[in-house]
Amino acid sequence: MTEVPRGFLLLGSTEVGEELARTSTVVAYVSAGLGVLSMLLGLTSSVMLALGLVALLVAALARWRAQWLRDVPFAVNANHPWVLDEAMGKAEVAIRSSEMHWTVLGDLRLKLHKDPLLGDPLVVEDQEPWDTVVRWPQAAEARLQRWLAIGNTALALRDAVNGHDEEAEEQRRRAAEDTDLLERAWPEEEDALEEGSALSRWLETARGSE
Repeated sequence: MTEVPRGFLLLGSTEVGEELARTSTVVAYVSAGLGVLSMLLGLTSSVMLALGLVALLVAALARWRAQWLRDVPFAVNANHPWVLDEAMGKAEVAIRSSEMHWTVLGDLRLKLHKDPLLGDPLVVEDQEPWDTVVRWPQAAEARLQRWLAIGNTALALRDAVNGHDEEAEEQRRRAAEDTDLLERAWPEEEDALEEGSALSRWLETARGSE
């Protein structure tokens, strides 16, 4: 499916997207305000007119960056904690591929892998047999790691809402310990999120619920 699954919301339209784009959004509004003011004053001063044009350009670039930051390839349904504080049903998370197809995720966690032939980033399950979930577009490593951190946090919070499957989690932990994945997966994701941000606090909450 190329459309967002029915009943799902893009993460960029939730409070997660707001946090990711907060700084750029503030810069856009402030620059736009200064630009308009300078343009009005520029009716009598060419210098103010030039400053106004520069400020409006900065506002446009900041708005574009805010939209870019909000572009996270995950969606959640209305029962997810990032949408409603009190779930009224089963929480779900979906992931978007580079082909713009959406897949609703099951009981798993995600990790990044590189296609050995094409070099494209692959999102795979975090335990054997490392089945491919989706292929992501080429992007900076930091951006990919942030996406991964957000996705795994969303999955952990989903599980906390739905009621934890202890047997499945124990199997996941044993598989991770056998391949030394458990100790290195979370630190990478913590590094991808700014310390003290709401996302990093959600990540700690999700880890504590497991």
